Amino acid sequence: MEENKETLELLRKIEKNNRIQTYSGYARTALVLACAVCIMVLTVAVLRLMPQINAILGQAQNAVNQVRTVLDYLEQTSYQLSQVDLQGMVSNVDGLVTTGQQSLEASMEKLNGVDFEALNKAIKDLAAVVEPLAKMTKVFGR
Repeated sequence: MEENKETLELLRKIEKNNRIQTYSGYARTALVLACAVCIMVLTVAVLRLMPQINAILGQAQNAVNQVRTVLDYLEQTSYQLSQVDLQGMVSNVDGLVTTGQQSLEASMEKLNGVDFEALNKAIKDLAAVVEPLAKMTKVFGR
């Protein structure tokens, strides 16, 4: 009898172990299904976001290309600026200013040499001569 009791107790332990294994199997299956569903949901979400991601990557590539273009222009400009003879340009501008100043001084000397009183008198005399002619041509013009 005692052997039967031990066997019965051993059978109960085996049965309990089997139930635990069965529930563990159900739990594992449920976890695997939950993981599979999560993976599918994430895959669908990523596939839906792919056009937006591609658009963003395209914009980033355009921005990189624009930056490269700007850097190329800056490089060309800096090279051109390094080739400029600033000393010669300053000399040429200085010479141009000096020439302009000399021309202005010569013009002022000529203007100072003009007799404006005589010029005004000549204009008045001319107006006095032209006025009767204008009146005469106006009479014939009608």
